[in-house]
Amino acid sequence: MKGPSLMRRRVFLSGAILTGVGLPLLAGCRLPWQSGRQAGSTSASASAGKASGTAVPAASSAPQGWQELDAHVMGHHLGFQVSPLVRRDEKTTVLALKLTRAKDDASVKDVVVDSLDKDSNVFNAAYSLARPGSNPAFEPAAGGVRLLDLAANRVWLATTGVENKVKGNNNKLSLKPGESTSCFVLFGPVDAKQVTVFVPQAGFVTVNVLDSSAAAASGIDFKAIDKAFDSATMPHTRDKADPKQVLEAPVPIERYTKALDDSTSTHTGSKDITVTLASDVTFASDSAELTSAADAQLKTVAGQLGQYPDGGTLTIVGHTDDVQDDAYNQTLSEKRANAVKTRLEQLTKLDKWQTSVSGKGESEPKVNDTSDEARAVNRRVEITLTPTGGTTTKTTTPSAGTGSLPETKGPVAKGSEGVTLKHASDDGQLTITLDNVTRQGGYLLGLLHTTLSTPDGSNPAFHAWLQDDKAFSSNFRREAGSRDTVANSSNGLTLLAGGERIYPADYLDAEFKVHVPLTELELTPSIKAGTTTVCVVWPDPGGDTVTLDHAASRKDAVDFAYRLTDIPVKNS
Repeated sequence: MKGPSLMRRRVFLSGAILTGVGLPLLAGCRLPWQSGRQAGSTSASASAGKASGTAVPAASSAPQGWQELDAHVMGHHLGFQVSPLVRRDEKTTVLALKLTRAKDDASVKDVVVDSLDKDSNVFNAAYSLARPGSNPAFEPAAGGVRLLDLAANRVWLATTGVENKVKGNNNKLSLKPGESTSCFVLFGPVDAKQVTVFVPQAGFVTVNVLDSSAAAASGIDFKAIDKAFDSATMPHTRDKADPKQVLEAPVPIERYTKALDDSTSTHTGSKDITVTLASDVTFASDSAELTSAADAQLKTVAGQLGQYPDGGTLTIVGHTDDVQDDAYNQTLSEKRANAVKTRLEQLTKLDKWQTSVSGKGESEPKVNDTSDEARAVNRRVEITLTPTGGTTTKTTTPSAGTGSLPETKGPVAKGSEGVTLKHASDDGQLTITLDNVTRQGGYLLGLLHTTLSTPDGSNPAFHAWLQDDKAFSSNFRREAGSRDTVANSSNGLTLLAGGERIYPADYLDAEFKVHVPLTELELTPSIKAGTTTVCVVWPDPGGDTVTLDHAASRKDAVDFAYRLTDIPVKNS
């Protein structure tokens, strides 16, 4: 543990002492979540059969510019008040959150599988609001909150945070039924006029970004921040060595899709697009001869090149598995890369593209493993387009894969009707609904309502029903070291459209050095009953409806496969 003085030196990214914010005293008026006024918040209690109990008690009327969400967090019913963002100085932006637990909320012992303190009925919200791979006891309060500028494809991650307590501040966001608590979350500079706040397991709200001079009008008093940070006993920043250099700026939101026939995958970032061709589909075995299926793939790539008439740089790199010797694999990878280039030249003009072709043989495997599955992943040709002026990420180009939906091993129903999944051992079932998704800035925002029940209190971990089982030990990009960031996440919630499987939008996290999805990251602790709100941001494939699919590729994951169809897309 560090003392308060060290805490103060570390948390303020500008190096300046903040002077003056606190949450206003809140008491007694009806909250907007009780009336359903807030557009962009979805009331879990209002969804038929998806929640129980009365609304969160009205602890206050919201100050000017604040937004409210009615949420169900790991089986518990909470209300959230979200402040406008306030620029404290050139390097620090402040967000305030107030949490209120419903008076009739289920007791902790009835919800949690194994509560450390079964008699206190205290729910620690820090676990659910934490960022990936975290130990909430040592994490900033609500450090998993993210800011989205979807029109500009940007996301800000929290630098640090603290619960608004003067005494006993361990950043656990502890709540008894009917109690409220609040916290401050700090970000780097935010240059947008408005941002969408992603509050884990609560929802999305749009708030204004204000200068410090306008803070008082929104009920914000900076002096409370000093007191809260001075009393905190668990200091933490995104980078303990040099917090000023980490996450002060937003990072680009990126996109990852796969063809439904697994022939291609496409990664779209702010500067480039990488299309990965599966060699098992593109080429005959141990050959550089293109198959008939390859033509459809390469026509898609040609179409993507055509979207950028000013050209740019184009790199084509062949890769093999490790079955043959190094020399054989090196030659084969070069021949395959050149075959792809030759066919692209026949399909479209490349005169404005600076093109390079190479082979890496077996030297750069995507997955370091010798299993048949890993070797199949490693046999590939990667085509990277770096257009002059960057990529156009608001539009999507469907892959060359088949447009027919793949077979699912689980139940299928309309999103509003929902599916009920039963575990094979009869020790639990989960009901999932998705009434609609909201279109905003080239993305779709979804709020799933999930209700878990078990007869004897034992059940698989809740996140097993939601995580990606196609990449069991990593994120869906199969990045080394990514398991810790998605181990408790809902990154398996994909959309099916245009012959593609569309994964949640993601971003490259500077601390973990892997891509992290814009969905729930900490579906912990394990629960045995209750309703939970699950938030997801997907790239927008277009159209009036979408299909959500949770695939189960492994035999032991069949229990967790399901599909929701005919989900309406609403405009924000």
